[in-house]
Amino acid sequence: MKPLRLEDFAPVTLADRDVIRPLLLAADPCFCEYNYANLFMWGEIYRTRWLLSEDRLWIYNGHDDLMLMPVGRDLDAGGLLAVSDGLRREGKSGNFVLVDPDYVQANPELERHFRIELDPDNGDYIYSTRKLVDLRGNKLNKKRNQVNQFLALYPGYASQALEKGDLESCFALAEKWCRLRTCLELDFTHETSALKKAMHHYDELELQGVRISHGKEFVAFSIFSPLSANMADVHFEKFDPEVKGAGQMINWETAKALVGTYRYVNREQDLGIEGLRQAKRSYGPEYVLSAYFLERKP
Repeated sequence: MKPLRLEDFAPVTLADRDVIRPLLLAADPCFCEYNYANLFMWGEIYRTRWLLSEDRLWIYNGHDDLMLMPVGRDLDAGGLLAVSDGLRREGKSGNFVLVDPDYVQANPELERHFRIELDPDNGDYIYSTRKLVDLRGNKLNKKRNQVNQFLALYPGYASQALEKGDLESCFALAEKWCRLRTCLELDFTHETSALKKAMHHYDELELQGVRISHGKEFVAFSIFSPLSANMADVHFEKFDPEVKGAGQMINWETAKALVGTYRYVNREQDLGIEGLRQAKRSYGPEYVLSAYFLERKP
């Protein structure tokens, strides 16, 4: 296996889209980190760099000093250890994230070199798109009632495709959401930066979205893109907290926009934030896609 050097890795740019995106769309499992739009939008924040070597796509998070499990050609435990050793020689941690449970089970020798821990805070919440539209059953009764309350209060509301020209309205709504929510806890400053890149490069990133309005009032919006052939990734979802049912409506309208194309929706992680965890669990995910963190032993 050819040694990897971080100096050969490059930042994720728009010019890389046609190389990176097809590789990621074919990746399995479908973690939201393996999404070209996410890599680009959050790239400067996480100092993300990439390299294509020997039919493997490598992604390095410079902010947290972590190497993502590569996409593409299979890698045995010896190869993984060799990459980790190379990173350590460069003064890096040599740690890996998004390691599939099946890979850990198939390579028990990893325990000699790594501390292996499940990483629940970064598990992706996966939902059935159809179930998010139908909202059937006792567990989703409250969500269904909140949607019905919105429909009764705002019978003239409009749900439309989000456009690049909605940039200013999106920012204004996101800032209001921030003021009324816990900005610091959710690290909204970073999210705002990523949102700006999303909207400024909306077409180039092949993003789509939904906007909800009532009269001239901009109530909610979402932004999403493909993660695989049967799964969409919801990158952003913001709503006016002062409008009753707006949060449930944007979730519902987004699912309605996706249901004809995607079987599943990835609504990303809860980051260990209890309020966010409760909100994501309240919609009854099909499963939480979790992976292992491999930390090199001294």
